[in-house]
Amino acid sequence: MIMLSSSCDSQLDIVPKGQTTLDRTADIELLLNQEYDLGDFPYTDLAQICGEGVGMGTSIPEMMSNTNTLAYAYLAYDENVDRITLAQEDARYNAIYKYINYCNTLLAKIDAASGMEEKKPQLKAEARVMRAYLHWLALVIHAAQYDTPEQAANAGGIAYVTDIDNTAVKRKLTLVECYELILEDCASELIDLLPEKTGDVCRPGKPFGYALRGRVLMQMKRYEEALPWFEKSIALNSTVDDRVYIKDTESWVLERDGEYNLLQMGAGPLVNPTMEIITRETALKFEKNDYVLKYCGNTGWDLSFGKMYSGLDGFRMCMSWGAQGNPYGMTSVRTLLSAAECLIRTGDIRRGLEFTDMVRKAHVENASPYVRIHDMMPLGELAAMRMLQQTKWIECLGSYENFFDMKRWNTEKDYATTVSKDLDMYGTKTLSPDSPLWILPFPAKATRYNPTLTQNF
Repeated sequence: MIMLSSSCDSQLDIVPKGQTTLDRTADIELLLNQEYDLGDFPYTDLAQICGEGVGMGTSIPEMMSNTNTLAYAYLAYDENVDRITLAQEDARYNAIYKYINYCNTLLAKIDAASGMEEKKPQLKAEARVMRAYLHWLALVIHAAQYDTPEQAANAGGIAYVTDIDNTAVKRKLTLVECYELILEDCASELIDLLPEKTGDVCRPGKPFGYALRGRVLMQMKRYEEALPWFEKSIALNSTVDDRVYIKDTESWVLERDGEYNLLQMGAGPLVNPTMEIITRETALKFEKNDYVLKYCGNTGWDLSFGKMYSGLDGFRMCMSWGAQGNPYGMTSVRTLLSAAECLIRTGDIRRGLEFTDMVRKAHVENASPYVRIHDMMPLGELAAMRMLQQTKWIECLGSYENFFDMKRWNTEKDYATTVSKDLDMYGTKTLSPDSPLWILPFPAKATRYNPTLTQNF
Protein backbone atom coordinates (compact mmCIF):
# COMPACT_ATOMS: atom_id res chain seq x y z
CA MET A 1 0.00 0.00 0.00
CA ILE A 2 2.88 2.38 0.83
CA MET A 3 4.53 1.64 -2.53
CA LEU A 4 1.21 2.17 -4.39
CA SER A 5 0.57 5.45 -2.58
CA SER A 6 4.06 6.67 -3.40
CA SER A 7 3.71 5.83 -7.10
CA CYS A 8 0.46 7.79 -7.33
CA ASP A 9 1.72 10.98 -5.67
CA SER A 10 2.60 12.71 -8.93
CA GLN A 11 -0.85 11.97 -10.35
CA LEU A 12 -2.66 13.29 -7.28
CA ASP A 13 -0.91 16.66 -7.09
CA ILE A 14 -3.47 19.43 -6.73
CA VAL A 15 -3.14 22.04 -9.50
CA PRO A 16 -4.86 25.41 -9.85
CA LYS A 17 -8.29 25.32 -11.48
CA GLY A 18 -8.02 25.56 -15.26
CA GLN A 19 -4.53 24.05 -15.42
CA THR A 20 -3.40 20.50 -16.18
CA THR A 21 -0.40 18.29 -15.53
CA LEU A 22 0.10 17.55 -19.24
CA ASP A 23 3.82 17.59 -19.94
CA ARG A 24 4.34 15.51 -23.11
CA THR A 25 3.57 16.78 -26.60
CA ALA A 26 2.02 13.44 -27.58
CA ASP A 27 -0.43 13.70 -24.69
CA ILE A 28 -1.25 17.33 -25.40
CA GLU A 29 -1.97 16.52 -29.04
CA LEU A 30 -4.86 14.33 -27.87
CA LEU A 31 -6.74 17.54 -27.05
CA LEU A 32 -7.18 18.01 -30.81
CA ASN A 33 -8.59 14.51 -31.33
CA GLN A 34 -12.20 15.39 -30.68
CA GLU A 35 -15.49 13.93 -31.82
CA TYR A 36 -17.09 17.37 -31.86
CA ASP A 37 -20.58 17.41 -30.40
CA LEU A 38 -22.30 20.79 -30.07
CA GLY A 39 -25.38 19.25 -28.48
CA ASP A 40 -28.22 20.92 -30.37
CA PHE A 41 -28.83 20.58 -34.10
CA PRO A 42 -29.12 23.85 -36.05
CA TYR A 43 -32.69 22.94 -36.98
CA THR A 44 -33.84 23.25 -33.36
CA ASP A 45 -33.50 27.05 -33.58
CA LEU A 46 -31.35 28.52 -36.38
CA ALA A 47 -33.34 26.82 -39.14
CA GLN A 48 -36.61 27.96 -37.59
CA ILE A 49 -35.50 31.57 -37.45
CA CYS A 50 -34.32 31.80 -41.06
CA GLY A 51 -37.40 30.01 -42.39
CA GLU A 52 -35.66 26.78 -43.40
CA GLY A 53 -37.63 24.51 -41.10
CA VAL A 54 -40.09 24.21 -38.24
CA GLY A 55 -38.12 22.03 -35.87
CA MET A 56 -36.74 18.56 -35.27
CA GLY A 57 -39.45 15.90 -35.39
CA THR A 58 -41.81 18.07 -33.37
CA SER A 59 -45.54 18.76 -33.53
CA ILE A 60 -46.49 22.26 -34.71
CA PRO A 61 -49.81 22.23 -32.74
CA GLU A 62 -47.92 21.21 -29.61
CA MET A 63 -45.30 23.94 -30.02
CA MET A 64 -47.96 26.56 -30.75
CA SER A 65 -49.95 25.58 -27.67
CA ASN A 66 -47.18 26.51 -25.24
CA THR A 67 -46.36 30.17 -25.79
CA ASN A 68 -43.71 30.39 -23.10
CA THR A 69 -40.88 28.51 -24.81
CA LEU A 70 -38.00 29.38 -27.09
CA ALA A 71 -39.33 26.88 -29.63
CA TYR A 72 -42.60 28.82 -29.80
CA ALA A 73 -40.79 32.17 -30.11
CA TYR A 74 -38.83 30.95 -33.14
CA LEU A 75 -41.71 29.04 -34.73
CA ALA A 76 -44.24 31.86 -34.38
CA TYR A 77 -41.73 34.71 -34.73
CA ASP A 78 -43.01 36.17 -31.47
CA GLU A 79 -40.66 38.94 -30.35
CA ASN A 80 -42.60 39.40 -27.10
CA VAL A 81 -41.44 36.09 -25.61
CA ASP A 82 -38.94 36.65 -22.79
CA ARG A 83 -36.05 34.78 -24.38
CA ILE A 84 -33.53 36.02 -21.82
CA THR A 85 -35.36 34.36 -18.93
CA LEU A 86 -36.06 31.20 -20.91
CA ALA A 87 -32.43 30.78 -22.02
CA GLN A 88 -31.17 29.26 -18.79
CA GLU A 89 -28.89 26.75 -20.50
CA ASP A 90 -27.42 26.34 -23.96
CA ALA A 91 -25.68 23.06 -24.78
CA ARG A 92 -24.18 24.45 -27.99
CA TYR A 93 -22.73 27.53 -26.26
CA ASN A 94 -21.25 25.38 -23.47
CA ALA A 95 -19.73 22.93 -25.94
CA ILE A 96 -18.15 25.68 -28.03
CA TYR A 97 -16.35 27.14 -25.03
CA LYS A 98 -15.36 23.69 -23.77
CA TYR A 99 -13.57 23.01 -27.05
CA ILE A 100 -12.06 26.50 -27.00
CA ASN A 101 -10.62 25.63 -23.59
CA TYR A 102 -9.01 22.51 -25.07
CA CYS A 103 -7.34 24.68 -27.72
CA ASN A 104 -6.12 27.14 -25.10
CA THR A 105 -4.81 24.34 -22.88
CA LEU A 106 -2.71 23.05 -25.76
CA LEU A 107 -1.38 26.52 -26.51
CA ALA A 108 -0.55 27.14 -22.83
CA LYS A 109 1.25 23.85 -22.27
CA ILE A 110 2.91 22.85 -25.50
CA ASP A 111 6.06 24.99 -25.45
CA ALA A 112 7.19 23.43 -22.17
CA ALA A 113 6.17 19.91 -23.18
CA SER A 114 8.75 17.25 -24.00
CA GLY A 115 9.12 15.51 -27.34
CA MET A 116 7.99 16.02 -30.95
CA GLU A 117 9.61 19.46 -31.24
CA GLU A 118 9.24 19.43 -35.02
CA LYS A 119 5.46 19.00 -34.77
CA LYS A 120 4.76 21.76 -32.24
CA PRO A 121 4.30 24.59 -34.80
CA GLN A 122 1.65 22.56 -36.64
CA LEU A 123 -0.20 21.68 -33.44
CA LYS A 124 -0.22 25.29 -32.30
CA ALA A 125 -1.53 26.35 -35.70
CA GLU A 126 -4.31 23.73 -35.51
CA ALA A 127 -5.34 24.96 -32.08
CA ARG A 128 -5.48 28.59 -33.15
CA VAL A 129 -7.42 27.87 -36.35
CA MET A 130 -9.94 25.79 -34.40
CA ARG A 131 -10.16 28.54 -31.77
CA ALA A 132 -10.97 31.01 -34.54
CA TYR A 133 -13.69 28.78 -35.98
CA LEU A 134 -15.37 28.05 -32.66
CA HIS A 135 -15.44 31.71 -31.67
CA TRP A 136 -16.81 32.63 -35.10
CA LEU A 137 -19.71 30.20 -34.74
CA ALA A 138 -20.60 31.67 -31.35
CA LEU A 139 -20.20 35.22 -32.63
CA VAL A 140 -22.56 34.97 -35.61
CA ILE A 141 -25.16 33.16 -33.50
CA HIS A 142 -25.08 35.48 -30.48
CA ALA A 143 -24.18 38.88 -31.94
CA ALA A 144 -25.40 41.24 -34.64
CA GLN A 145 -24.36 40.80 -38.24
CA TYR A 146 -21.18 42.65 -39.23
CA ASP A 147 -22.39 45.47 -41.48
CA THR A 148 -19.72 48.18 -41.55
CA PRO A 149 -16.54 48.75 -39.50
CA GLU A 150 -18.24 51.71 -37.81
CA GLN A 151 -21.32 49.68 -36.87
CA ALA A 152 -19.20 46.73 -35.71
CA ALA A 153 -17.07 48.98 -33.50
CA ASN A 154 -20.17 49.91 -31.52
CA ALA A 155 -21.92 46.52 -31.50
CA GLY A 156 -21.49 43.93 -28.81
CA GLY A 157 -19.67 40.69 -29.56
CA ILE A 158 -18.72 37.77 -27.36
CA ALA A 159 -15.98 36.87 -24.91
CA TYR A 160 -12.90 35.88 -26.90
CA VAL A 161 -11.06 33.48 -24.61
CA THR A 162 -7.33 32.97 -25.10
CA ASP A 163 -6.16 31.64 -21.71
CA ILE A 164 -6.95 28.81 -19.29
CA ASP A 165 -7.65 30.84 -16.17
CA ASN A 166 -11.24 29.72 -15.71
CA THR A 167 -11.70 31.82 -12.59
CA ALA A 168 -11.17 35.17 -14.35
CA VAL A 169 -14.01 37.13 -15.90
CA LYS A 170 -13.72 37.11 -19.69
CA ARG A 171 -14.67 40.57 -20.94
CA LYS A 172 -17.17 40.75 -23.78
CA LEU A 173 -15.50 42.46 -26.73
CA THR A 174 -17.03 44.53 -29.50
CA LEU A 175 -18.01 42.88 -32.75
CA VAL A 176 -15.08 44.39 -34.61
CA GLU A 177 -12.59 43.30 -31.90
CA CYS A 178 -13.86 39.73 -32.17
CA TYR A 179 -13.49 39.65 -35.93
CA GLU A 180 -9.97 41.06 -35.68
CA LEU A 181 -8.97 38.26 -33.29
CA ILE A 182 -10.65 35.61 -35.44
CA LEU A 183 -8.67 36.77 -38.48
CA GLU A 184 -5.47 36.75 -36.42
CA ASP A 185 -6.15 33.15 -35.35
CA CYS A 186 -6.67 31.98 -38.93
CA ALA A 187 -3.91 34.07 -40.48
CA SER A 188 -2.21 32.89 -43.67
CA GLU A 189 1.02 31.93 -41.92
CA LEU A 190 -0.89 29.66 -39.53
CA ILE A 191 -2.96 28.00 -42.25
CA ASP A 192 0.26 27.30 -44.20
CA LEU A 193 1.47 25.20 -41.25
CA LEU A 194 -1.52 22.86 -41.54
CA PRO A 195 -1.24 19.60 -43.51
CA GLU A 196 -2.98 19.24 -46.86
CA LYS A 197 -4.54 15.98 -45.64
CA THR A 198 -5.11 15.15 -41.99
CA GLY A 199 -6.25 11.54 -41.86
CA ASP A 200 -8.87 12.67 -39.32
CA VAL A 201 -11.99 14.47 -40.50
CA CYS A 202 -12.15 16.33 -37.17
CA ARG A 203 -8.66 17.82 -37.50
CA PRO A 204 -8.18 21.03 -39.55
CA GLY A 205 -6.08 20.88 -42.70
CA LYS A 206 -5.25 23.49 -45.32
CA PRO A 207 -8.52 23.08 -47.28
CA PHE A 208 -10.49 23.84 -44.12
CA GLY A 209 -8.21 26.67 -43.04
CA TYR A 210 -8.46 28.45 -46.38
CA ALA A 211 -12.24 27.95 -46.50
CA LEU A 212 -12.57 29.28 -42.95
CA ARG A 213 -10.68 32.49 -43.69
CA GLY A 214 -12.79 32.98 -46.82
CA ARG A 215 -16.02 32.30 -44.93
CA VAL A 216 -15.15 34.79 -42.17
CA LEU A 217 -14.32 37.52 -44.71
CA MET A 218 -17.49 36.68 -46.61
CA GLN A 219 -19.57 37.07 -43.43
CA MET A 220 -17.97 40.50 -43.10
CA LYS A 221 -19.17 41.16 -46.68
CA ARG A 222 -15.61 41.50 -47.95
CA TYR A 223 -16.36 39.38 -51.01
CA GLU A 224 -13.35 40.33 -53.12
CA GLU A 225 -10.96 39.45 -50.29
CA ALA A 226 -12.78 36.21 -49.50
CA LEU A 227 -12.66 34.79 -53.02
CA PRO A 228 -8.91 33.92 -53.24
CA TRP A 229 -9.15 31.95 -49.99
CA PHE A 230 -12.07 29.91 -51.27
CA GLU A 231 -10.17 29.27 -54.48
CA LYS A 232 -7.15 28.02 -52.51
CA SER A 233 -9.37 25.59 -50.66
CA ILE A 234 -11.09 24.42 -53.86
CA ALA A 235 -7.71 23.86 -55.54
CA LEU A 236 -6.97 21.27 -52.84
CA ASN A 237 -10.45 19.77 -52.50
CA SER A 238 -13.36 20.34 -54.89
CA THR A 239 -15.10 17.03 -54.21
CA VAL A 240 -18.81 16.84 -54.99
CA ASP A 241 -20.58 13.58 -54.14
CA ASP A 242 -22.28 12.15 -57.24
CA ARG A 243 -25.78 11.07 -56.24
CA VAL A 244 -26.73 9.17 -59.38
CA TYR A 245 -26.51 5.94 -57.34
CA ILE A 246 -29.73 6.94 -55.56
CA LYS A 247 -31.69 5.94 -58.68
CA ASP A 248 -30.75 2.32 -57.97
CA THR A 249 -30.40 2.25 -54.18
CA GLU A 250 -33.25 4.64 -53.30
CA SER A 251 -31.13 5.59 -50.33
CA TRP A 252 -29.17 8.76 -49.62
CA VAL A 253 -25.76 8.16 -48.07
CA LEU A 254 -23.36 10.75 -46.69
CA GLU A 255 -20.25 9.33 -45.07
CA ARG A 256 -18.97 10.98 -41.91
CA ASP A 257 -15.41 10.83 -43.24
CA GLY A 258 -16.35 11.50 -46.87
CA GLU A 259 -13.85 13.43 -48.96
CA TYR A 260 -16.35 16.31 -49.20
CA ASN A 261 -16.04 17.04 -45.47
CA LEU A 262 -13.30 19.58 -44.87
CA LEU A 263 -13.95 19.36 -41.14
CA GLN A 264 -16.69 17.39 -39.38
CA MET A 265 -18.48 18.97 -36.42
CA GLY A 266 -21.62 17.28 -35.23
CA ALA A 267 -24.42 17.50 -32.70
CA GLY A 268 -25.42 14.34 -30.90
CA PRO A 269 -26.47 11.57 -33.33
CA LEU A 270 -24.37 11.34 -36.48
CA VAL A 271 -27.41 11.32 -38.78
CA ASN A 272 -28.18 14.70 -40.33
CA PRO A 273 -30.52 16.25 -41.51
CA THR A 274 -32.67 13.29 -40.44
CA MET A 275 -35.71 14.40 -38.39
CA GLU A 276 -35.57 17.96 -39.72
CA ILE A 277 -39.02 19.19 -40.80
CA ILE A 278 -38.72 21.80 -43.52
CA THR A 279 -41.18 24.59 -44.23
CA ARG A 280 -43.52 24.58 -47.23
CA GLU A 281 -41.48 27.48 -48.59
CA THR A 282 -38.23 25.49 -48.40
CA ALA A 283 -39.86 22.49 -50.10
CA LEU A 284 -40.63 24.70 -53.11
CA LYS A 285 -36.93 25.45 -53.55
CA PHE A 286 -36.10 21.85 -54.54
CA GLU A 287 -35.52 21.24 -58.22
CA LYS A 288 -38.02 18.60 -59.38
CA ASN A 289 -35.26 16.20 -60.42
CA ASP A 290 -33.29 16.44 -57.18
CA TYR A 291 -32.05 12.87 -56.65
CA VAL A 292 -32.95 12.72 -52.94
CA LEU A 293 -36.41 14.20 -53.43
CA LYS A 294 -37.21 12.17 -56.57
CA TYR A 295 -35.86 8.71 -55.79
CA CYS A 296 -35.59 8.24 -52.01
CA GLY A 297 -39.33 7.89 -51.38
CA ASN A 298 -40.15 7.88 -47.68
CA THR A 299 -36.46 7.66 -46.74
CA GLY A 300 -35.80 11.13 -48.12
CA TRP A 301 -37.78 14.35 -47.72
CA ASP A 302 -41.09 12.66 -47.12
CA LEU A 303 -44.56 14.23 -46.89
CA SER A 304 -46.12 11.38 -44.91
CA PHE A 305 -43.52 11.50 -42.15
CA GLY A 306 -43.70 15.29 -42.29
CA LYS A 307 -47.43 15.18 -41.59
CA MET A 308 -47.07 12.47 -38.95
CA TYR A 309 -44.58 14.47 -36.90
CA SER A 310 -45.55 18.08 -37.66
CA GLY A 311 -49.27 17.38 -37.39
CA LEU A 312 -50.02 19.36 -40.56
CA ASP A 313 -50.18 18.67 -44.30
CA GLY A 314 -47.55 19.93 -46.71
CA PHE A 315 -44.48 19.67 -44.49
CA ARG A 316 -41.63 17.34 -45.44
CA MET A 317 -39.34 15.57 -43.01
CA CYS A 318 -36.02 13.89 -43.79
CA MET A 319 -35.83 10.21 -42.81
CA SER A 320 -32.54 9.28 -44.47
CA TRP A 321 -30.71 7.42 -41.73
CA GLY A 322 -27.70 6.85 -43.98
CA ALA A 323 -26.95 10.56 -44.29
CA GLN A 324 -24.27 11.53 -41.80
CA GLY A 325 -24.32 15.22 -42.63
CA ASN A 326 -22.13 17.95 -41.24
CA PRO A 327 -24.25 20.42 -39.22
CA TYR A 328 -21.50 22.63 -37.77
CA GLY A 329 -18.48 21.76 -39.90
CA MET A 330 -17.42 22.76 -43.41
CA THR A 331 -17.71 20.92 -46.71
CA SER A 332 -16.20 21.30 -50.15
CA VAL A 333 -19.71 21.59 -51.65
CA ARG A 334 -20.67 24.54 -49.46
CA THR A 335 -17.25 26.09 -50.15
CA LEU A 336 -17.87 25.86 -53.90
CA LEU A 337 -21.20 27.65 -53.49
CA SER A 338 -19.69 30.34 -51.25
CA ALA A 339 -17.02 30.91 -53.89
CA ALA A 340 -19.81 31.09 -56.48
CA GLU A 341 -21.45 33.92 -54.57
CA CYS A 342 -18.19 35.84 -54.30
CA LEU A 343 -17.61 35.42 -58.04
CA ILE A 344 -21.09 36.70 -58.85
CA ARG A 345 -20.70 39.60 -56.43
CA THR A 346 -17.40 40.64 -58.00
CA GLY A 347 -18.63 40.50 -61.60
CA ASP A 348 -17.48 37.06 -62.78
CA ILE A 349 -21.05 35.82 -63.12
CA ARG A 350 -20.40 33.05 -65.63
CA ARG A 351 -17.73 31.40 -63.49
CA GLY A 352 -19.95 31.72 -60.43
CA LEU A 353 -22.68 29.85 -62.28
CA GLU A 354 -20.12 27.25 -63.40
CA PHE A 355 -19.34 26.50 -59.75
CA THR A 356 -23.05 26.29 -59.01
CA ASP A 357 -23.55 23.90 -61.92
CA MET A 358 -20.74 21.65 -60.63
CA VAL A 359 -22.91 20.92 -57.61
CA ARG A 360 -26.22 20.74 -59.49
CA LYS A 361 -24.83 18.30 -62.07
CA ALA A 362 -24.04 15.81 -59.30
CA HIS A 363 -27.19 16.31 -57.22
CA VAL A 364 -29.94 16.97 -59.79
CA GLU A 365 -30.76 14.49 -62.55
CA ASN A 366 -30.30 16.02 -66.02
CA ALA A 367 -29.81 19.47 -64.53
CA SER A 368 -30.15 22.17 -67.16
CA PRO A 369 -26.96 24.26 -66.79
CA TYR A 370 -27.38 27.79 -65.49
CA VAL A 371 -24.37 28.72 -67.62
CA ARG A 372 -26.35 27.89 -70.76
CA ILE A 373 -29.03 30.39 -69.75
CA HIS A 374 -26.35 33.02 -69.11
CA ASP A 375 -24.71 32.35 -72.50
CA MET A 376 -28.02 32.81 -74.33
CA MET A 377 -28.95 35.95 -72.39
CA PRO A 378 -26.29 37.39 -70.05
CA LEU A 379 -27.58 37.61 -66.49
CA GLY A 380 -27.03 40.45 -64.08
CA GLU A 381 -25.93 39.98 -60.48
CA LEU A 382 -29.41 39.88 -58.97
CA ALA A 383 -30.73 37.25 -61.40
CA ALA A 384 -27.63 35.08 -60.99
CA MET A 385 -27.82 35.41 -57.21
CA ARG A 386 -31.42 34.20 -57.19
CA MET A 387 -30.31 31.01 -58.98
CA LEU A 388 -27.40 30.50 -56.61
CA GLN A 389 -29.49 31.21 -53.52
CA GLN A 390 -32.05 28.54 -54.42
CA THR A 391 -29.34 25.94 -55.01
CA LYS A 392 -27.36 26.81 -51.92
CA TRP A 393 -30.42 26.83 -49.66
CA ILE A 394 -31.16 23.18 -50.46
CA GLU A 395 -27.50 22.16 -50.26
CA CYS A 396 -27.19 23.68 -46.78
CA LEU A 397 -30.22 22.06 -45.16
CA GLY A 398 -29.42 20.81 -41.69
CA SER A 399 -26.44 23.14 -41.20
CA TYR A 400 -25.89 26.64 -39.82
CA GLU A 401 -25.23 28.06 -43.29
CA ASN A 402 -28.73 29.23 -44.27
CA PHE A 403 -29.09 31.13 -41.01
CA PHE A 404 -25.65 32.73 -41.41
CA ASP A 405 -26.33 33.64 -45.06
CA MET A 406 -29.78 35.06 -44.43
CA LYS A 407 -28.50 37.11 -41.50
CA ARG A 408 -25.79 38.57 -43.76
CA TRP A 409 -28.09 39.20 -46.73
CA ASN A 410 -30.54 41.01 -44.46
CA THR A 411 -28.07 43.88 -44.00
CA GLU A 412 -27.83 44.45 -47.76
CA LYS A 413 -30.46 46.51 -49.57
CA ASP A 414 -30.70 44.26 -52.61
CA TYR A 415 -31.01 41.01 -50.64
CA ALA A 416 -32.84 41.83 -47.41
CA THR A 417 -35.93 39.63 -47.10
CA THR A 418 -38.93 39.43 -44.83
CA VAL A 419 -39.18 35.72 -44.07
CA SER A 420 -42.63 34.18 -44.45
CA LYS A 421 -43.67 30.86 -42.95
CA ASP A 422 -47.08 29.38 -43.76
CA LEU A 423 -48.29 27.47 -40.70
CA ASP A 424 -51.67 26.53 -42.13
CA MET A 425 -54.42 27.05 -39.51
CA TYR A 426 -52.02 29.14 -37.41
CA GLY A 427 -51.55 31.67 -40.20
CA THR A 428 -48.51 33.00 -41.99
CA LYS A 429 -45.76 34.17 -39.68
CA THR A 430 -43.31 36.83 -40.83
CA LEU A 431 -39.92 37.95 -39.61
CA SER A 432 -38.37 41.28 -40.58
CA PRO A 433 -34.68 41.57 -41.58
CA ASP A 434 -33.91 43.64 -38.46
CA SER A 435 -35.83 41.56 -35.91
CA PRO A 436 -34.05 40.93 -32.59
CA LEU A 437 -34.79 37.23 -33.09
CA TRP A 438 -31.79 37.05 -35.44
CA ILE A 439 -29.56 37.37 -32.35
CA LEU A 440 -29.76 34.46 -29.90
CA PRO A 441 -29.47 35.10 -26.16
CA PHE A 442 -26.49 34.17 -24.05
CA PRO A 443 -27.50 31.49 -21.53
CA ALA A 444 -28.17 32.59 -17.97
CA LYS A 445 -25.47 30.24 -16.68
CA ALA A 446 -22.94 32.39 -18.55
CA THR A 447 -24.35 35.85 -17.81
CA ARG A 448 -24.79 35.04 -14.12
CA TYR A 449 -21.03 34.79 -13.61
CA ASN A 450 -19.90 37.34 -16.18
CA PRO A 451 -21.29 40.85 -15.66
CA THR A 452 -19.78 42.04 -18.96
CA LEU A 453 -21.80 39.50 -20.94
CA THR A 454 -24.82 41.67 -21.61
CA GLN A 455 -27.27 40.57 -24.28
CA ASN A 456 -26.68 41.86 -27.81
CA PHE A 457 -30.35 42.57 -28.57
